[in-house]
Amino acid sequence: MSKRISFADIAVNAALVLLSAAAAVLLCIYLFGGRAADNDTSDTDSPHIINASEPEASQTFVTSVTETTVISEELETFSETEPEPQTDIGEYSPAFFQNMLFIGDSLSVGLINYEFLPSENVFAKAGITTSSVVNTNIDDVSVFTKATRLNPEYICIMLGTNSVAYVEGQQMAEELGEFIDMIAGTCPNAKIVLASVPPVTQKHEEEKPEHLEAIVAYNELVEKLAEEKSIAFADTFALLKDETGYLSSRYAEHDGLHLKIHAYPVILGAVQKALIEYYGIDFVPPPETEANSDSDVSAVSAAVTVSVGTEVHETEAPTEADDDMIPESDVSYEDDELSDLDSMEDTDELDESDIT
Repeated sequence: MSKRISFADIAVNAALVLLSAAAAVLLCIYLFGGRAADNDTSDTDSPHIINASEPEASQTFVTSVTETTVISEELETFSETEPEPQTDIGEYSPAFFQNMLFIGDSLSVGLINYEFLPSENVFAKAGITTSSVVNTNIDDVSVFTKATRLNPEYICIMLGTNSVAYVEGQQMAEELGEFIDMIAGTCPNAKIVLASVPPVTQKHEEEKPEHLEAIVAYNELVEKLAEEKSIAFADTFALLKDETGYLSSRYAEHDGLHLKIHAYPVILGAVQKALIEYYGIDFVPPPETEANSDSDVSAVSAAVTVSVGTEVHETEAPTEADDDMIPESDVSYEDDELSDLDSMEDTDELDESDIT
C-alpha cells in the first residue's frame, strides 16, 4: 500500500514539473515575442501613439517635423510664384540724386519713408494730382518755392495715380503739360524726366476703381507728352509689372496700389538711366560710392518678414520700449492715407485728395 502511494506522489510531482516547464516556455515566448513585435518598424501603416508617460521631447519632435514640413511646402509655393530679383535693373547711384527734386503723391512719399532720398529732395503728399499739385503746400511751402530754394539739377515728376480712375486721360495729360511748363519756368536749367504711373495688382483692380487699362492708356499719353516737351521719359510701369501686366507681388503692398521697399531702387534706377541716356549726361559714380541695387534692399532696410493672413509685409520689428520713440518718418502712411481709399467707394463724386 505504501508503495502505491509513493508512485502516485511521484506521478503527481512529475506532472506538476511538466506543467511548470510548459508554463515557463509559454511565458518566455510571450515576453520575447512581444518585444520583438514592438521593435518591428516594418509596418509603416500603423500610427505611432504618444502616451502621456512618454518624454516631452518626443512630442516636441513630432510637432517640429510637422511644422517644418508645412513651412517647407509654403516656401516652395512662394518661390514658384515670387519672381526672382532682376539684376539688370534697379541699379542707381545715391550721388546722382543729391541735387534732384522728386515730385509725386504718396507713392513718392515712400522715397522719404524708406530713406532713399531726404525730404529736402522730395515734394510728395497723399492726394496730389496733376491738377492740384500747383496749389498744394507741404509744410507751408509750395512746389515752386521748394524748387526755387533747391535749384535742382534734375526734376522727376510721377503723378496721375489719384486721378486715373476718375478723370479722362487726355485731361490729365493737359494738366500735366501745364505744370511742366510752370516748373520749367521756375527752374529753366533743370533737366526734367516724366515717370509713368506704376500698375496695380489684379486684386486691387477687382476691388477698387483704379483699372490697369486706364493706367496703360494714361501712360501712353505721358510718354507722348514727354516727347512733345522734349524731356526724358522713365517707363517705371514696365519694370514693376509681372508677366500678366499687373503690379508684381514683389513690389506690391497689401492694398495692391502702394509700393514695397523693393520697388524704389527700380524706380530710381529707371529715372537715372532715362536722364543719362536722354540728355547724354556723363556721370561716373564717386569712388567711395557704390551703386545700390534692388538686391541690396534687405541690408538697407534691416526688415523682418511678418505674415498677416495670406499676405506678407516687410517692416521694422518694433519693441515695447521703442513704441514711444518711433520717428515720424518711419510711420507707415497706410493707416492714415489708405483709410481714405475705402471712403471713395461710398460716393460717386470725385475727391482726388483722398487716394494716394
